[in-house]
Amino acid sequence: MKGPAEDVYSLSMTMFHSAEQTKRIFEELAILRSGKASEISLCRYKNVSCVRCCLPHIGGDSYMEDSEEERTALLKRSRPEYQLKYSGRYLGPGYIVMRFANFNPLKDPKIEASQYEDSFPDVGREEMEKRFTQRRNLFLTIYGREQPKQSLLRYIKAAQRNEGYAHKHAASAGPASLFLGGSVPAKSLQKGELPECQLLGFVDEKRTVGCMAHPLAETAQGRDGRRHAGFFSHTDCCSSIGCEASEEFKFLSTSAMKIFDKAVGGMSWYEYSRHATSVLVYYLRSYDHLLQQLDERDLLDGLALEQLVEFTNTLYDEWPLKQPDCSAGHPSTDHAAAMNSLDILSTDLPLAERIMHIALNTRFLHDHFAVQLQQARNHLERRIEERSWTPTR
Repeated sequence: MKGPAEDVYSLSMTMFHSAEQTKRIFEELAILRSGKASEISLCRYKNVSCVRCCLPHIGGDSYMEDSEEERTALLKRSRPEYQLKYSGRYLGPGYIVMRFANFNPLKDPKIEASQYEDSFPDVGREEMEKRFTQRRNLFLTIYGREQPKQSLLRYIKAAQRNEGYAHKHAASAGPASLFLGGSVPAKSLQKGELPECQLLGFVDEKRTVGCMAHPLAETAQGRDGRRHAGFFSHTDCCSSIGCEASEEFKFLSTSAMKIFDKAVGGMSWYEYSRHATSVLVYYLRSYDHLLQQLDERDLLDGLALEQLVEFTNTLYDEWPLKQPDCSAGHPSTDHAAAMNSLDILSTDLPLAERIMHIALNTRFLHDHFAVQLQQARNHLERRIEERSWTPTR
């Protein structure tokens, strides 16, 4: 029997992909998620929470080098050159540019919780925390444990009046409403007209950000009010809402988690909830095979994220098997001879190594796979040995 999240996936597949594309996506996802998943959660990791599902316009991290005029000129001159230069570039924590090809067939790391990312101005942490304080005070004044549903609806209406909130779902029931964005007024994109949930606020006196109607929140007094009100009240909320990065996160190795811990250490809820964290998860999954190799050599613990990214970006840019030789008569000009991402995932290589080759845009040929694989492994080995791994202090 399918759960709510699976229903959402199925619906999104039929809405945006052909039957053949949908079949291939599910086949790739089945392989990507075939390992043992851990119990750790990206949504709530140690003492920090990601609230992007309830605050989708926070995302707005994107990266495109050069001016718009320069990009347009290159696009007009050569679309292949444009794609080669600007594809596979994502902005991670600390505005670090990370180079890798997206291995996930369902979503790019820049497109996550909703359809609203990069469409609205991010009002910033200070403004959001003002709203969180106001919402908490209002919630504590109105919410009653004896009548949770009725008091929650009164709170939502009061919060909407206070904030001038105008967002309404185009579909008010079922998973379809997650994709049919609703009527966000175009005349003004300021406070009150952004798609966010009024249940998002400070859930305790320590200013922990989360859902005030969550049963574990102090504000909810042990009751679960998430199905009664709020942005996702009709979708069973936490059990069915989530991003692809949260799924990928469960499959990171202990080596990858070492880097994740370094990267997010000291982050506030605001920094942790931005797209950069999703990009980081995709990045770590992309190069998990390399990270495990570095860890086996006792090289990983001393590396800062910046050092690691410098190495992987160079590896990506200079990867010898990335682009086919388009000269006449070369076997790589025959697209039927080239292995696609599903072909690579279907090999018997360690899963992390398969994913890395997709992330590096490795162009394997069916008839030359064994030889090319050895070339790729030799190149990676040489690059590790040639690199001067100076640990950070």
